[in-house]
Parts: sequence; C-alpha cells; structure tokens
Amino acid sequence: MTPFFSVVTPSWNQGTWLSGNIASVLAQGAPDFEHIVCDNCSTDSTPAVLAAHPHVRAVVEHDSGQANALNKGFRLARGEIICWLNADDQYLPGVFEIVRREMAKPGVDVVYGDAIEDWCDGQPPRVRKARFARREDLLRWWTKRVDVLQPAVFFRHAAFAEVGWLREDLYMVMDQEFWWRLAARHPFHYLGVSLALQQRQSESKTVSQVARIYEEKEKVFDPLLHAAEPHRRIRNIVARRVGMGRRWLGLAQSAAKTDAKIARDFLARARRSNPLLALSPRWWAARVCS
Repeated sequence: MTPFFSVVTPSWNQGTWLSGNIASVLAQGAPDFEHIVCDNCSTDSTPAVLAAHPHVRAVVEHDSGQANALNKGFRLARGEIICWLNADDQYLPGVFEIVRREMAKPGVDVVYGDAIEDWCDGQPPRVRKARFARREDLLRWWTKRVDVLQPAVFFRHAAFAEVGWLREDLYMVMDQEFWWRLAARHPFHYLGVSLALQQRQSESKTVSQVARIYEEKEKVFDPLLHAAEPHRRIRNIVARRVGMGRRWLGLAQSAAKTDAKIARDFLARARRSNPLLALSPRWWAARVCS
C-alpha cells in the first residue's frame, strides 16, 4: 500500500523518548503510513527501541546534523503528506484523521495547529497557540505573537519538492527558514486545534541552547526581513531591540535561580539589546539575584 503519511524522525541518543514517539504514530490507527527514523548511530537504548518496532524504517548512519538527518528521511519518503516529528515529540490522538480531512479540501497544501507543551518539570502541560497573520511575521522572531510549532505542521510532498531541502548549514532554525520558503508558494491553513505534544526536556536544543537559537535567528532572518520590508527597516530594528531585551531579561530571571554566571551573561545581552532596561526594576531585581 502506498503510504499517505510519511513520518520522518531524526534521532540521536533519544531512546528514552523514542518509544513514546513511535507509539503515538501507531496509535493513529492509520493503515497507510510509513515511519522513517534517521538515527545518528546512537549509543543509548535507541537500537533496542528500533529493534522492538520492525515496522519502522531505520536508517542508522552518521549524519552532519539534524537537517542532514531529516533530508535523508525526506529523500526516502513516499507519502502524499510529510510529517516531521522529532524523537522527543508525539502526535495527539486522531491527528491523522484531522489532517486527512483538511488535506482533502481544494488548494490546501500546508496545515498547522497548536501544540501541548510539557516542560517536564512536574507542572501541568499547557496549550501553546500557533499564530502568524502575514508571511513576513515569520521573520519577527523576537515577538511572542508569532509562533509556528514544528511538530504541528503538515505539508504535501509535492509542496516540499517545489521548495527544496532543509538548509544543512543551519543547526537551530532550519524549520523556520523552511517555513519562510514554503509560505512563499503555499498558504498555511490554521486548524485551531492541538495536534502534537512537545516535550521540552532538559537536553532538547530549545531548552539547552536558547542563546544559540537567538543568535542564528538574528543571522538568518534579519537580512530577510530588511529585504521584505525596506520601508519598515528602522521600525523593525527598534522593535527587535525592545523585544530581545525583554527576552534576554526573562532568561536572566529564570537562570538566576540556578546559574548566576549565565544569568549575568543574559543580563548583559538584555542591556546591549535595550539600554533602557537598566532603568527597569525587573532588571535590577534579576541583577541582585545573580
């Protein structure tokens, strides 16, 4: 049977989470799917997990990073719909049926929804809303009003073929750079429901390498935004400085509880982004704590 869904999962020493990932795909109850796991020669429990799930097509070989692993999986994918699910994420029940129904509508090539976000800290998971109004909003990475949640995005194989591969020179933001290119050709259709569970475990890049994420976003997206909106260049620069000041300050407040050195680094970044923050009680409170 030709698969309708091709689920592609990059993997490297994520055996603790991979079982739940695979189980969430199986729980969809769909007869027409394939699950491709591209594993970077993991040395943890991953080989045992893959051996216990013979339906998974496992590609076990060294790669040069997450984007390279994903591109390997995309090259093998035969399905109508591409599903990108990282090893520590899961699909919610009934998602395949929701996506199948939406994709049956004329002109729908990309759909996206919300996600349940679990910080793995003992607190109840919460719904994280996806949102953006215009394509250019995807480049305004400093504002919380813009969000596209990677495991809750589904796109046609044909649309992917038009846009091209993930950029393998990117380590942190290959997904968002891809959304930018994809949105140039295909409207994103918002479903308004939660489609995936994102587990923000301590070793995930989105938790452990936040500063690197921001640095790569600035390098990749700022030139694109300047080119897309030259008439708003100054306004966007000011908005980014204010927005990033707030973000760095928030990170400093969180880090002050566990790592004073990192907190001070984040405070310095906050002040460089927006010198006026030095007048804020929040900045001084975080400084005292660190």
